[in-house]
Parts: sequence; C-alpha cells; structure tokens
Amino acid sequence: TTSRLAQEAPKKKRPIGGFRGGLVGFLLGVTSAGAFGFVYLIEEYQKATSLVLSSVDELEKSSLKVREYVKKIETVESDLNKLRANSATSQQLAQVKADWRKQNDILTRDHLELKAHVWEIEQDVDSALGRASSAKSKKNN
Repeated sequence: TTSRLAQEAPKKKRPIGGFRGGLVGFLLGVTSAGAFGFVYLIEEYQKATSLVLSSVDELEKSSLKVREYVKKIETVESDLNKLRANSATSQQLAQVKADWRKQNDILTRDHLELKAHVWEIEQDVDSALGRASSAKSKKNN
C-alpha cells in the first residue's frame, strides 16, 4: 500500500486548456498592442505639440511685425496731421499770390515814378548847366 501511495503521489500536470491559453494570448496581445499604440500616440502628441509651438512662435513674430507697422502708421498719421495743421490751403496761397502781385505792381509804379522824377531832375540840371555853360561860352567869346 505504501508503494501505491508513492506511485499516486506524483500528480499529473494538467495541460493548459485552450480557453486559458487563448485568454493569456489575448491579454498579452492586447497589452503589447496597447503599449505600442500608447508609444505611437505619445510620439504623435509630441510632434503635434512642436508644430503648435512653432505656429505660435510664427504668430507671435507676425503679430510683433503688425504692431511695428501699426506704430509706424500712427507716427506717419500724426506727422501728416501736423503738416496739415501747419500747411497753407490753396485759398491762402491764392491770397498770397494776389498780395504779391499787388506789391509788385506798387513797386513797379514807384520805380517808374522815381525814374520820371530823376529824369526831371536831370533835365533841370542839364538846363541849368546848359545855361551856365552857354553863359560861359558867351563870356569866353
């Protein structure tokens, strides 16, 4: 009897059943596919994040350029407004032109009057000298 017990003691290993093997294989496959998918998802997330960051940087640069352009436009606009305030209108220019013509006419008239007056003085001097020179020539003869 002891020999029988000794022979019965080693139990037979049960073979892994199809269901248990399929379940372990399925879990192993799902785990490895999940890990691969997670790694792929992280890589894609990093790529997308870097693209978004580069887009944000480009947007920031372009917005800075737009701000600079706006400042330049505001400066030019304020300079233009100052020039408009200090510049003459066409009506003012026409008035200045008319005044200049009047002054030129007055100067021309005054010049002609002075010229006529000088001519009269020259005639008076010539007539006075002519008489004196004719009187001297009569004395000398």
